[in-house]
Amino acid sequence: MARQYASLEQIENNRKITRETDEQFLYRLQSGLLLALKEQGRLSEIQYRHAQEHLERQRLTGAKHLPKDSGTP
Repeated sequence: MARQYASLEQIENNRKITRETDEQFLYRLQSGLLLALKEQGRLSEIQYRHAQEHLERQRLTGAKHLPKDSGTP
């Protein structure tokens, strides 16, 4: 059976991605990676659920702990 994988073809509008400016993107990226690891058998169901719950808690409480924008790039 052929391995399925994603590959990067090109980058458009390249810019720095930070937790402060792209929190939703980073959450979805991390969540997708966890799911991919589970589907590949690298994480058990319990490990996946634990990691996903931790990620969700981090997302829900993260905004409270983020430093205020200092205006520096």
